[in-house]
Amino acid sequence: MDEPTGLPLAFGKKAPPKKADTSRIATTKRADAPVQPASKQIAAVESEVEDVAPVRESPAVEAAEGAGAGEASGAGGEGRDELPVTHEVVMKDHTKTVSALSVDPAGARVVSGSYDYDCKLWDFGGMNASFKPFRTFECRPGHQASLLRPFILDCVLDVQFSITGDSFLAATGSTQVKLYDRDGAEICEFNKGDMYIRDLRNTDGHVAAVTAVAWHPKNHSLFLTASSDSTLRIWDRENRRKSKSVIVVKSKERGGKTKVTACAWSPDGKTIAAACDDGAIHLWAASSNFTRPNSTCEGAHEKGTITSSIVFSPDGKHLATRGGDGTLKRPSEAHSNVSSSSTDASLRAVWNPKALKKPLAVATSLPSLNSETNAVFSPDSRYVLSGTAGAHAGVLAGGVEEERAKELEKEGGVGAGRVMVYATDGLQLVRAIDISPFSVVRVLWHPRINQILTGSADGSIHVLYSPATAVKGVTLAVTRAPKARAADDFASAADLDRPIIAPHSLPMFKEDGGMGTSAGGRGGKRKREKERHDPQKTLKPMPPVVGPGRGGRIGAAATQHVVQGLVRNSMRDQDPREALLKYASADPNDNTWTKAWAATQPKPVFDTRPDPEEEEDGKGQ
Repeated sequence: MDEPTGLPLAFGKKAPPKKADTSRIATTKRADAPVQPASKQIAAVESEVEDVAPVRESPAVEAAEGAGAGEASGAGGEGRDELPVTHEVVMKDHTKTVSALSVDPAGARVVSGSYDYDCKLWDFGGMNASFKPFRTFECRPGHQASLLRPFILDCVLDVQFSITGDSFLAATGSTQVKLYDRDGAEICEFNKGDMYIRDLRNTDGHVAAVTAVAWHPKNHSLFLTASSDSTLRIWDRENRRKSKSVIVVKSKERGGKTKVTACAWSPDGKTIAAACDDGAIHLWAASSNFTRPNSTCEGAHEKGTITSSIVFSPDGKHLATRGGDGTLKRPSEAHSNVSSSSTDASLRAVWNPKALKKPLAVATSLPSLNSETNAVFSPDSRYVLSGTAGAHAGVLAGGVEEERAKELEKEGGVGAGRVMVYATDGLQLVRAIDISPFSVVRVLWHPRINQILTGSADGSIHVLYSPATAVKGVTLAVTRAPKARAADDFASAADLDRPIIAPHSLPMFKEDGGMGTSAGGRGGKRKREKERHDPQKTLKPMPPVVGPGRGGRIGAAATQHVVQGLVRNSMRDQDPREALLKYASADPNDNTWTKAWAATQPKPVFDTRPDPEEEEDGKGQ
């Protein structure tokens, strides 16, 4: 309306429209330089501007290694130009390893989970160049012990946005998954099962830790969960009390059970895939009764290692697995192929679901130390990507991952954390992208915004993109300068990233004397006995004065004792009847209870007739 008429829409001077500063994109370009030593990496990424995240010229070695480099030199030239890795942005807010990562289908919001027990929500459309999340919350407050690893506290193992982007699932070391809306508000928590029921088909939910979740690609109400109790369960989001279907995974190992470490749906939703701790992978038809798998490959990965990822290609022709044995495998082409990776030296394997006996291709020398390391396909299914362990593993203490990290350290270490890019056909190495000295755990390539996101062991999320091919996403935040803060601007507790100094709360400033504890504290026995004699730490009540008075206190004399005996309470010797009758009136006509009728009926008239009910009771007796 204001264009044809020229009428103002508001009073006052019209503010000029905000313009995006596209020159800031050039500052995020990656530099072909070696990765700096781990001890200096943190200092290198610190920003001099307050509240500005480390948007750095990331050190990168964009050359493939070993024999794979020679094989990919010809075919990889085209891939190098197609990969969106020319620029990089670092979003750092977690304090520990980023173990879970997901982007909504629109590419507008990111949810991340970490070993620090927090989930964080990032909004590309509302973020500026400070790259800070708009919401942080704990999925499971209290950090209860995990059933997957009892000596490890709960951490976020997996998060997944729904296909509509209106909600997401979060799986921790608990037996229950939680459903949140896109703003991080909890919608519901799905029930757990009865651990004392042996037949897991008769339980309402899982009885051990949930390790992975996956939404149905067609039905936004259904999702799949994998657990350490050797089951997969299909849930309806409208029914949190009981799972819709149960898939019991049977193992050939002793006891017949195994941990299910990863799960996935095929793109058409007709096939369910799962990877297990015994090294096997299984496929079920979604329309079957799930009594036994339709296809199985025993020993697909090394037994005892964690096959941390299993994923279908977008075209449904391949299946890739990422295992703890350091391999990546690719089966033969068919309706869907599988690629797998494990924690040993191999990264992936590609499989044919109709012929799972042997993988189509295997990629080795891919160290993985985190049980959440995944593998992903490119949107066009031409490449397979996965992260590798770095010099700083960032693993949980006390588990097999820590032992594996120590072994690799003795062998000479593992170099930088990288994103390895392989061609789907033959798993030939196309490119090795150095991210940081820390392990790369999660990798995600979003098809709509055409950007690659990685989660590292130092708690940072790296976003790789190319300005020519990127569609919104992180480019919206890069072009917005951080808000300038005034000197008198109030800073909330969430904005304070520095420690709060309260010197008077330190033990040395307390009155009880230095670093010691009070008489009721946890000090030693000798120390407590010594404090009993200290008049400042132990206040003994004053005893009663015996004998003559002293110290300003009057003593009790013999005469005072005699006088106290003379004047004593005599209520015990009184007659209760006499004590009450002394309050009675001497005049019999003075009745306190009938004074209201003194004027209208001075002489009382009473009904002297007997009560008929009492007479009947007397006759009955």
